[in-house]
Amino acid sequence: MTKNAFWVDYQPGFRFAQSPVGTSSFFQEVSAYRDAEEPHIPEVVGFSRWSGCDVLEAGCGIGTDAVRFAGAGARYTGIDFSSSALTLAQRRFSMEGLPGRFVAGSVMSLPFSDESFDLVFSHGVIHHVPRTEAAIDEFHRVLRPGGTMLFMVYHRNSFNYFVSIMTIRRGLVGAMVVPKSEHLVSKLTGEPPEVLAGHRQLLREHGRRYILDSGLFLSHNTDGPGNPLSKVYSRRQLVEMLAGRFTDVQTTVRFLNLRPYPGGLRLARTSAGRRMEKSLGWHLYVEGKKTAT
Repeated sequence: MTKNAFWVDYQPGFRFAQSPVGTSSFFQEVSAYRDAEEPHIPEVVGFSRWSGCDVLEAGCGIGTDAVRFAGAGARYTGIDFSSSALTLAQRRFSMEGLPGRFVAGSVMSLPFSDESFDLVFSHGVIHHVPRTEAAIDEFHRVLRPGGTMLFMVYHRNSFNYFVSIMTIRRGLVGAMVVPKSEHLVSKLTGEPPEVLAGHRQLLREHGRRYILDSGLFLSHNTDGPGNPLSKVYSRRQLVEMLAGRFTDVQTTVRFLNLRPYPGGLRLARTSAGRRMEKSLGWHLYVEGKKTAT
């Protein structure tokens, strides 16, 4: 599998919708799942505040957030390297009668003029590209002075990273060196057999390095086996990365991600869970304004 093939074939939402891909019911299921699992997104993004603004979504995928921007009155442009994702996003806009523009390209080399947008938004994308800082440089370039950048990356100082991925998942994947143990792992975790087969293949390819190499293990245990790259960031890293070019930099942490645990979703929705997610959540949002010249 090439580096890009994973994201061409897989898009967030594919695993959670039962209807045929591209149908109206498919899009409804994807949106309903996102609303239920990640209800913090409208709160953090505030789609309605971008009404009348030129908005660029870097890594638009199948248009799940795009319809909210356009529906709220933004002049929307989405860019993605995946032709299949763009086709689906355009189909959804057509179905819902929404205006918007979709462009094929890389978030690390945006095909837009300087100072073209009021907002550059990117949700869960730039932690998957090899040159995250290059993507941020491009966001800065295409923003108008005083314009806003808002993106989400995976949070290093999170429960999901240290406990779920680097401790529990590591142990369970390590246990799969025992023949036929994936049946027990599947029962304990609820992971589909094809996902566990992917981990088994990675163990064959890399041996113990798959478990011991933190970067390698992280990449294949965020969005699934085969994902070529995932990175995690701390608040401090990102604030330092933006220093001097962006003002009013704010960080927000959400999404505790307790889905793998019995009763986890209920706990995440309690007042205690809501408090925990603001420090230990998996989604780290960064918002800042381009320094006016």
